[in-house]
This record gives sequence, structure tokens and C-alpha cells, in this order.
Amino acid sequence: MLEQAQAFSLTQEEVVLIGSESVGKSGLFRALTGEKSAVARNVKGSTIAALKASCQLHPDVRLTDLPGLQFDMDSQNTQLTLNHFQDDKTILLVVKATNLKEELTELQDELNLKGKRIAVVATHRDKYLPPESEQNRIKELVQVPVIWVNTRKMDEQDQEAVIAGVKQAEVWGASKSILSFLPDSGDTANQLIPAFRMPIAGPILACFFILGMFAVPVMGAYLFVSWLEPIADQYVLDPITGWINQAPSFLAEVLTGDYGLITLGSYSFLWAFPVVLLISVMTSLTEETGIQEHVTRALDPWLRKIGLTGRDLLPVITGFGCNVVAVFQSRGCSSCTRTSCVSLIAFGSACSYQIGATLSIFSAAHVPLLFIPYLFILFIVGAIHTRIWNRNEADNLTRIAPLPYIQKINWQAFAWKVASSVKQFLLQAMPIFLIICLAASVLQAMNILSLLHWLAMPILYLFSLPVDAAPGLIFSFIRKDGLLILNEGQGSLLMEMPLSQIFILVYLASTLSACLVTLFTIGKELGWRTSLSIGGKQMLTSVVSTAILAGGLHFIF
Repeated sequence: MLEQAQAFSLTQEEVVLIGSESVGKSGLFRALTGEKSAVARNVKGSTIAALKASCQLHPDVRLTDLPGLQFDMDSQNTQLTLNHFQDDKTILLVVKATNLKEELTELQDELNLKGKRIAVVATHRDKYLPPESEQNRIKELVQVPVIWVNTRKMDEQDQEAVIAGVKQAEVWGASKSILSFLPDSGDTANQLIPAFRMPIAGPILACFFILGMFAVPVMGAYLFVSWLEPIADQYVLDPITGWINQAPSFLAEVLTGDYGLITLGSYSFLWAFPVVLLISVMTSLTEETGIQEHVTRALDPWLRKIGLTGRDLLPVITGFGCNVVAVFQSRGCSSCTRTSCVSLIAFGSACSYQIGATLSIFSAAHVPLLFIPYLFILFIVGAIHTRIWNRNEADNLTRIAPLPYIQKINWQAFAWKVASSVKQFLLQAMPIFLIICLAASVLQAMNILSLLHWLAMPILYLFSLPVDAAPGLIFSFIRKDGLLILNEGQGSLLMEMPLSQIFILVYLASTLSACLVTLFTIGKELGWRTSLSIGGKQMLTSVVSTAILAGGLHFIF
């Protein structure tokens, strides 16, 4: 049996998907393989690694989906694709039907296609499908199979047509002069949304759009949890707490004490989960429709003033869901802007767990509206931080890639992305936070939690913060939702602090360092020296900006 499986694997035909960004490679890959991990996103740089899988209808054909090519920059994604291109495999060139001539000409100029076995898939058939006579003319000129498809709606007949094209692939022989005779496409222009084209109002509208992307789900989560929390306390938590309090004191402390797994853990879930869910819904909607890419293009001129480009904002937006995924997505940035992008992610991209934690803290202190200036200052200081520490040559990156089309939502892809975020929260974020709760409650029960007070004492004294806030500051280094430790004792500590101290404490704990998982990921991606450099610079910016904020708040109050 094993020998048969090995023999079968040796007969598989290896096919590599090559093309520019946002042409539909991942959608084609998923349609042919059924691989959920390759759900297509209508946003540049959504593929951050080489994905491999066999075709559903023809298991003897194995596809490799690669990141889109960016010929104007030396991104890690582009290098990964070029490395696979050198292998002796069948190449499936994926281009937009609306830009077939332009994209084939660019691929011919930039890649050495001569001698490669190639077939061509023209995507976005729903946007432009040439008449049959023109299709035949194209095939005669390039002398390789060309198949037109709509990757969002591929039936079995479309899949069979693509596989037939792969098996009939021919050695590429078309020259640039031959490609010049290809007919022009019927629709080659895809312009920025009109509202974002205005010189000054456009970027301002884009800023408000991004603000709405996070303000709407955060407000929705706050209203929902404000309604649900008293019900959960009365009918679930209070009865459980009363029953467990009759258990031995150590067990009661671990489960229902100030840092208890049930008391603080449930509080974390109530406040963080709705934020994670609703932010995931909003970001997935903007990705699927393609609007997110138009927003970042509108902000490109402003972002260049702080050393970034519009495309660098996409990982930053992703960071509001998860910083680790955002660092991976930054592989699509140029080498001269990637460090700047990752630095901004570490400092200013408040992940959905951090947003849920800060919203919970401000709500426990009965000042939920403090979340608005908190997020605004985080964004402004993050931009200044990026400008000061990461001057680079972003202005030299002049090529602007084609925008994705504004499209209807692919509900299957949308549902998978939201479900993936929920799964990540339940299986990764919550277990780590519960471990933090367990550690804090055990340390308190053993009367050694004061060691954490000693570690954080200098920074707390510097800003006149209470020593009891030390656990929240320390645990925020592990994960940003470690901030929820500040809710211990049903927010008794927060109720004793003035508003200015609460704001300073939350801002300091949020920005003093990226969480350990993010720093570890940066180290693996960019090197440990870069990770330590980013962490050190962030700590310095955090302390200085906190001092300025503390002085300003002291003057105001």
C-alpha cells in the first residue's frame, strides 16, 4: 500500500502559479484544490507563503500558489516566487483578462519565460470576456493554451478546462514583438473610488473610513457587553462564585479570587470576544469588497511623509486583528520600508485583544469614552515614532500597482476568515490569558506577587502610578490582553484612581513594549538584532510620550 502511494506521488505533475498581485491566483488555487487555507482575499499581499495542494478533480496535478510579483521592489514575497520560478516545473501564468496584454508583456520583460512549459489563465472573465475570434487570435500569437475564468465562480467545467490547459502546456516562444500584436483589452482602467480622488478631502475621507472600520465594531461590542454583563453576573457568575467560595481557600483564590480563572477569565471573554468577532467581520468585509485597498491608495501621499507607502498600511490594518499575522504580511513590503512598517505595527496596531482589554478597563472605570482619545493618540504617536526612527527611501518607490475591482462579497471566503479569527481567539488567545490568570492568582495566594511590584517599581514611581498596578504592566509584556489583570477585584483599583492616572497607565502598558509573541515573530522574520532595536526604540518613545501626556493631563486637570 505504501509503495503504491509513493509511486503515485512520483507521477504527480508539479504546477506553479505565477502572476502579479491581486490577479486571482489564490482564488484559482482554492477553486482547483478546495484548500481552505488559500481563501482568496481581494487585497494585495494576502498570500504570505507558498501553499501546495493537489487538484480535487485531478489528484495527479499538484499546484503551488505563490505570492504576487512586485517588480518595482525587492520584497521577500517576490524573492520567494522568483526562487520557485527557477525550478523545472510547469508554469501557470495568471493574468487579468482586462490587462492580459500589459501583464503578459511585463512578465516577458521581467522573467525569462523562454524554454518554460507554460499555460495562461485569464481571470476576471466577468469583467471582460473577448469574443471567440479574439480569443483564437490571442492563442495563435502566444502559442500556449489560454483559458478565461472567473475564479470566484468556477464550476466543474471551468476546472476541467484549466487542468486540460495545464496538461497541454507548451514551451514558451513568444517574443516581446509578438506580444505587441495582442489585442488591447476592453477595460484596462480601474480607477480609485471617486470620493478618494480629491486632493485633500480624499485622504481625510480615507482616514474617517479607517476610523469607522474600528469605531463601529468597538461601539457595537461595548453596547452589547454593557447589556449582557449584568445578566451574566446575576444568573451565571454569582451562583458559581458563591458555590466555589465554600471550597478550600487556595482553590477558591485560584478560581474566584481577584485574579481568578472564573472571575477575571470570564470578564476577559465577555469584553474581548465581541471585539474580536466584530472587528474580524468589518475587516473581512472591506477586504472582500476591495475597498480596503482603495483606502490605502488614497493615503499613500500622506504615508510617504512618515517613511511608508500605501501598501505598507495594509499590514498595519491587519495588525488590528493580530500583530503576528501582520508581521508575516509585511513580507510584501519593500526591504527599505518593511522595518518601518513592522515598527508601526508593534507600536500603533492595537490588536483586537488589546482593544477589548482597554475597552474593558475604561468601562470598569465608568469612562468608556476615554477609548476614543486613547486610540487617536496611539495612532498619532505611532506615526511620529515611525517618522523619527525609520527614515528611508519610500519616495523612490514610484510604481503603483493596479487597484483591485470593487466586487460583491464572496460569502464562503468571508465566513472562513471570520471563523478563522474566532478559532484563533478561542484556541490561542484565551488559553494564554487563562494561564496568566492562573499564574497571578497562584502568586497572590503564595504572597509573592510583590516581586512583580518590585520589578515595575521604577516606572510606576516615575509616573506616580500605584504599585498595585504592577501586575497589569508586567503581564502586558506577555500579551496585550494581560492588561485585563487591572480589572482584578471587579475594578476596585481603577475606581480609586483619577482619570488621568487610568489613561496614563493604560497607554503606558499598551506601548511600553510589543507582546513577547510579536517580538519573537519579528526576530524570526527580520533578525533578533532588529527585534531588539525595534523593542528598545519603542520603549524609549513610550516613556517620552507618556511623560509628555502626563504633563499635559496634569496641566489640564
